[in-house]
Amino acid sequence: MSHYSSPYRLVFFDNDGTLTANRVSWVYMHTHLGTWGPESRRLLESHLANKTPYDEYARESVKAWKGIPKERFLERLRTIEIRPDIGKVVHILREAGMKLTLMSSGFSLWKEVWLEREGIEWDYYRANDIVFDEQGLCTGEIVMNVTDNVPGTDKGSLVEQIATLEGVSKEQRVFVGDGRGDILGFEKCAFGIAIDPESEEVRAAARYVLKGDDFGRIVDILVPADRA
Repeated sequence: MSHYSSPYRLVFFDNDGTLTANRVSWVYMHTHLGTWGPESRRLLESHLANKTPYDEYARESVKAWKGIPKERFLERLRTIEIRPDIGKVVHILREAGMKLTLMSSGFSLWKEVWLEREGIEWDYYRANDIVFDEQGLCTGEIVMNVTDNVPGTDKGSLVEQIATLEGVSKEQRVFVGDGRGDILGFEKCAFGIAIDPESEEVRAAARYVLKGDDFGRIVDILVPADRA
């Protein structure tokens, strides 16, 4: 019998900047792969200036990675600093009866890395799939499953989709994130927890704000203090 219990049943986690200390996945991947040049910078600047939608930015960026082996991508992700106590937090939340979703507008490659680094298997996983051929080489394509500019694929819509599958009410859901795209997730849950929020807008939208080094406090928030 579990020593933990909680009123919450579904917890959604963003990845970059929430579970990891690095917020800009595209830049660190371009740098590692040797493709961070004038065109990559131009694409990012255009996106940040709201001139290029995120899905279009992602597709154009991945074209620069055609022919690069999958292992090169995984090499980089294995070196990214992650928040302390992630494995412990996931274990306790599961013991308390919660199902856990990773929901990221970054790369689904992290799914393999979380299993490898922390032994974490997520109940649901929503992220964007870089396409590799049979030889494990990048085709220069990406399948966009999470993006805030396409109806049905923003984080708020995805929260609703998974909650409907599980039959979980809004009051039993929690979203943990750090960026503007996570606010839509906060709004579809009982509340949001912001980890080192990127802006005052994100901070204001969350009920709780934690520093990255205090990641373990999520347990104190979601699991009652009188647990055995």
